[in-house]
Amino acid sequence: MADITVRGTLVTPFELISGGQVEVVDGVITYAGPRRPVEGRVIDHSGDLVCPGFIDIHVHGGAGSDAMDPDPASLSRLSTYLAAGGVTGFLATTHTAPQEELEAALCRAEAAQSGGAPGAQVLGAHVEGPFISGQRRGAQDGGHVRQATERELDALYLASGGTIKIMTLAPETPDALKAVKWLVERGVVAAAGHTDASYEEALRAFDHGVTHLSHFYNGMRGLHHREPGVVGAGLTDGRVTLELVADGVHVHPAALRLAVVARGASKIALVSDSVKPAGLPDGDYSFDGRALHVQGRKITLSDGVIAGSGIRLNDAVGVMVEEAGVALTEAVQMASNTPARILRLTPRKGRLAEGSDADITVMDWRYRVLRTMVGGETVYEADAS
Repeated sequence: MADITVRGTLVTPFELISGGQVEVVDGVITYAGPRRPVEGRVIDHSGDLVCPGFIDIHVHGGAGSDAMDPDPASLSRLSTYLAAGGVTGFLATTHTAPQEELEAALCRAEAAQSGGAPGAQVLGAHVEGPFISGQRRGAQDGGHVRQATERELDALYLASGGTIKIMTLAPETPDALKAVKWLVERGVVAAAGHTDASYEEALRAFDHGVTHLSHFYNGMRGLHHREPGVVGAGLTDGRVTLELVADGVHVHPAALRLAVVARGASKIALVSDSVKPAGLPDGDYSFDGRALHVQGRKITLSDGVIAGSGIRLNDAVGVMVEEAGVALTEAVQMASNTPARILRLTPRKGRLAEGSDADITVMDWRYRVLRTMVGGETVYEADAS
């Protein structure tokens, strides 16, 4: 007997099952397949899409809250905001800042992970910077870009309580490959991003243990036919996974599709890379001493530099299907199963299958989130109106 049964078109995400259902007992999926008689509570979403919960491995903030905010309640507010976009788990993502600020943010992330959050689960932290390229820093604070040291790595890891899951750095910078070795030894995903690495430097980084490329195409040396750069390495080397910010601003739909054609959905994770004013009305804002302009999904600094996105992962799925021409199953896979595998959380997360956590996202066919469930509990439900 199921505690809860959710009915609808299942996106497992490897296949579509029309007229399907997911049965849940004690927060765990016990059955996912064609509809059958069942006892217990039934949640009927027969006209909608029932997907594995989305996992955002690169998200800074939203709705006026940020992973770097000193207020511990900020991560709870961000958790609630993300759940309304179908996200059931996320990495609290930091940006380039003084060491003491990073340590404090990682302490808060660890506390939120261990103490629980009201919406999407905090699954750990993603440290983006400060060991990046000054040439490719984008909206990151160039005043705090610095060289990696084992001393600072030790301090950050200790502050996080061992919950750092990904660290993004520029592998061509001094001592970065030593940092990669340090990360790999501790089971942290070493990611290249905000990097001016050449194609050969990128391959050397992969040889040393870099397995992931943050916000692919953005903040890195682009593809040239005589110098393929990091982008060329990412498109052709099977050892790395890629992040895509599918907001219709960061990356042209044709480039989104190119990445999927070249690498496949199993090697690509959709991320929001959303920032503090994401989800707020269009206009000008001042956060943490920086002027930011919000125009729909586009968020820029005063000089026009892209500062992050204004999307959640349900938006990214929609862009991949409607603008990049990717299959729905592939888009959902990139928002759920691939990030779960990158975090080594499969088969427990990232799929609708027996034995997996009952993390479930329900969307209508326009990609509007109707319900988000974490461990079988509804943490977001859209207004029926």
